[in-house]
Amino acid sequence: MTLCTAHIRQVNDTEELVFATDSCLTGGEKWKHGIKLFELPRKDCLLCFAGDTFRAYPLVLNMVSSIHLDKYLQSPSATLEEVLEFLSEQFTTLVKTITEIDKERIHEERGSAQFLFGGWDWQKGLYRVWKLHYTKDAEGFVFDELTNDNNQTIFYTFLGNADIDVEKEAKERFKKLLSDEDKFGKKLDMEPLRVLSSISLDKNIREVDGSLQIAKIYKSNRTEFFGIYWESSKGKPCFQGREYNEINKPLVRYFDPDTFEILESDLPSKLNNISEEDYQNDYEFIKDCYDETGNLKETVSEKEKHTLRLIFKDVAYRQFVKKQEDEQTVQI
Repeated sequence: MTLCTAHIRQVNDTEELVFATDSCLTGGEKWKHGIKLFELPRKDCLLCFAGDTFRAYPLVLNMVSSIHLDKYLQSPSATLEEVLEFLSEQFTTLVKTITEIDKERIHEERGSAQFLFGGWDWQKGLYRVWKLHYTKDAEGFVFDELTNDNNQTIFYTFLGNADIDVEKEAKERFKKLLSDEDKFGKKLDMEPLRVLSSISLDKNIREVDGSLQIAKIYKSNRTEFFGIYWESSKGKPCFQGREYNEINKPLVRYFDPDTFEILESDLPSKLNNISEEDYQNDYEFIKDCYDETGNLKETVSEKEKHTLRLIFKDVAYRQFVKKQEDEQTVQI
């Protein structure tokens, strides 16, 4: 079970495609830490699912493995539609191999998981999103495009389980949010994620739970996965449904779930003292990233920020070890 969403975020001159889902897996038992948002071997598209985990996981794992072996589908030459057609054909082939199921239930079982697939179509210069689902008439997976070529000023979609009306609940909450904040007909920021968060935190909805999984697709044909603090900004850092602590959390950017703004608190904007003794072999790199007054330069790239985080963690660990050694020396 699950609830996932996709929308085009447009703020100032920014336009990006955002995918998100909760982390709950159910089916006779309940897990709050399941991966439900997937990066494909190519970096311009994403896939998430709603429905039966036991059906979705084998389909996704087979698909990822197959694309890894197909150099054409991995290349920029392959269009999003070609990847989509491949998904549809492979999912259809796989579900037809299901055996030892009552024939009266075969179509229900084959269609117990559905998917959102989307990305940046560089040929058309558009973000595109499709719903991929099984139909009895086709006896296989078909796809319906949800985006509109003519008007993408506002695009959002929710995908959930029809049998428990989670999708309907999300759409009603979303409409209420737009009404309350007078945002009907206006460009979207993170409103769909705010709705997804409210449902995931709702203890009366068992099937949607756990920290949000969030990723963006950029027009540069790349994706970025984000962490989030859960269940609030004072909670634990989570990534792909799993909880971490501040020491071992993945080096990705994290959302504040109270505001859905990016938290950059793990990277100091100013250093009071940049000494060779503290930073040793990384001293010159630190000086290149921070200006003469100790402020972080605006030109620092994401790759350099990633390196800075590693350096600061290493420095903090060395300083901790030295402090322990000094304290033991004093005691002796």
